[in-house]
Amino acid sequence: MASEVPEPRERLGPDDEAQRTADLFVEEARALQRRRAQRDPLGVPGVCSNCGERCLPTAVYCDADCREDHEARERKRLRGAVA
Repeated sequence: MASEVPEPRERLGPDDEAQRTADLFVEEARALQRRRAQRDPLGVPGVCSNCGERCLPTAVYCDADCREDHEARERKRLRGAVA
């Protein structure tokens, strides 16, 4: 949902301005999430991305500990790649 830019003569009320700002934040967050998903795709659903064990059919981690371990390793790897 793209926000429309108001005409220069048009004045927005406080509610309209707040909604426009909120829409911009949501749009930016969605774009960031799309870029991250393209750059760092998750593993195969049903197989834990950390330990490789079978998990729920749509899950990519078998539990919160595996998710945290994998995300910590990825953050460390990305910091090393940037440095």
